[in-house]
Amino acid sequence: MEEVLLEWAKAIHKENPVVDAHLDLAVEVYARRCAGERDVVKRRYLKHFWEAGLNVCVSSVFVSTRDLPERGLHVALAQIAALREDLESVRDEICVVTNRWELEKALEEGRIGILLSLEGLDPIGTDFYLLRTFYDLGVRGAGLTWSRPNAFGRGCCKAGEMREISGGLTELGREAVSKMEELGMYVDVSHLNNDGFEDVAACAKKPFAASHSNAWEVHENYRNLRDDQIKALALRGGVIGVNACGTIAGASPKNQKGALTCLCRHVEHLVSVGGEDHVGFGFDLCNGLSAAMQRLGFPAEEDDLLPHHGEMQQLSAALLGRGMREDTLVKVIGGNFLRYFRTMLL
Repeated sequence: MEEVLLEWAKAIHKENPVVDAHLDLAVEVYARRCAGERDVVKRRYLKHFWEAGLNVCVSSVFVSTRDLPERGLHVALAQIAALREDLESVRDEICVVTNRWELEKALEEGRIGILLSLEGLDPIGTDFYLLRTFYDLGVRGAGLTWSRPNAFGRGCCKAGEMREISGGLTELGREAVSKMEELGMYVDVSHLNNDGFEDVAACAKKPFAASHSNAWEVHENYRNLRDDQIKALALRGGVIGVNACGTIAGASPKNQKGALTCLCRHVEHLVSVGGEDHVGFGFDLCNGLSAAMQRLGFPAEEDDLLPHHGEMQQLSAALLGRGMREDTLVKVIGGNFLRYFRTMLL
């Protein structure tokens, strides 16, 4: 039975759009290229992307706390440059897309489209002109904060912590939402605290996303969304990407069957509360990045519930085995985020 479900899932992935709305790709590529590696995407990711049938992937641009504030802008710009240079060796298979036309062209040509998103506005400091600079470099989404305070808001706690942080967006944060919408960038609320989420819901005029968040009712973690937040985001036309980080999902990567069951429960809860048109994947797979950053003195972490993107079909097979309809699964694996990006890109 499991083999039949897996073959069914593979066929669905082959015939329909597949999207991962959050991967720290530019961050890892930059770290590895600084260490002397080349062709990082080609050697470490492309095979698994094709195994998954991946069509669109959102690459974050993220600056670690140790690089702030002095080197924040430098590192963010360098990550974008490093990713673009690394993709030159696979430009016939994968490319950065910045508008609807480029997205549709990539889909038509069978190339994987990479969207860029800032994971926190820390690199711009307080200067909105720099937000325009990042837009001109191809960045089309951004979260106001990561799990730390900045000039725009407080952010939630880190994934491994369990404490509520109060304080919503600053006045500058509310202005940033308007500026992003004016430029044509989507707002990502995945790292905002509860007060910040309420502020975005109150001031945003366009649909906003939670690119890599799960359901609080399935696992209580402040990186996850409460039912009222799920409903609010869905009512605004946004999409929530299920996160495959074990700490956030509430499972261990050492128990693969339990990990898949846990991810299924998050998907099913989000669908039941927000509707089948507002759930997708934003796996936040970080094992590769963690290994790369270990060279720079960061602690090693292996918390991914999926070993790599090629295992996406295992999750799809598990969802089918638990009774999810094929038309719903088609939306979850990529249809919903693709619709969202088509709506938000100019």
